[in-house]
Amino acid sequence: MLEFIASFELAPVSWFLLIGASALIGMNKTGLAGLSLIAVPILAAAFGGKASTGLILPLLIAADSLAIFSYRKSICWKAMLRLIPWTLPGLAIALYVGDHVSDHIFKICIAAVVFIVLMIMVIREIRGGTEELEPRWYLTAGVGLIGGFAAMIGNVAGPIVGVYFLSMSLNKNEFIATRAWFFWIINIIKLPLQIFIWREISVESLELNLIMLPAIFIGAAAGVIIVKRIADRPYRIFLITITAVSAVLLLF
Repeated sequence: MLEFIASFELAPVSWFLLIGASALIGMNKTGLAGLSLIAVPILAAAFGGKASTGLILPLLIAADSLAIFSYRKSICWKAMLRLIPWTLPGLAIALYVGDHVSDHIFKICIAAVVFIVLMIMVIREIRGGTEELEPRWYLTAGVGLIGGFAAMIGNVAGPIVGVYFLSMSLNKNEFIATRAWFFWIINIIKLPLQIFIWREISVESLELNLIMLPAIFIGAAAGVIIVKRIADRPYRIFLITITAVSAVLLLF
């Protein structure tokens, strides 16, 4: 096993960053939403921007699988199925424009949208956070298109999609389950695109993903334990805070 690990010829700091990012992804998918956005720049710094998108995708799918199993009885199908059709064109646009779009400018746009929606949510929390937002079709379309594009370009769709689901006043288990199912479906769709079109997933990268599974399991288990100890309203406040921090990270 040690010889197999050594065959990747990664520096110790790269292993440390990869293990840490994998644990953050596991925690993110089982309730501590927003932490995976911290993992994205970590892996990009260690392995390169575009290459990191192929490396992180199987990790996200593995973590999503754990989340949908852990919260399999809590999904809000209506919320998820409303958004997915609008996400697919976003994936297609990202696939087409590829390297011709400035990541920095697009991330600024995502952060701006997230902050606008966060302001609405903060006002709702101040008023009690009891009323449910019924998204208009154009809001759903905007979130879906931007979310699909962001998911394909850099795996950074979490904040805007999370805010969208959170705005529907789902309880914490419904939020986690719906978000996990949504991203599991989208990431499965992205998998052949990464393999056959962008060619950023290889046998070697999948072997590296396999080594990281224990870190994902540990992170996912920690996420489940922590979420069980948090009530719904403090959980919403936590999500708003971590999403705001994640949106700021998009600017750098």
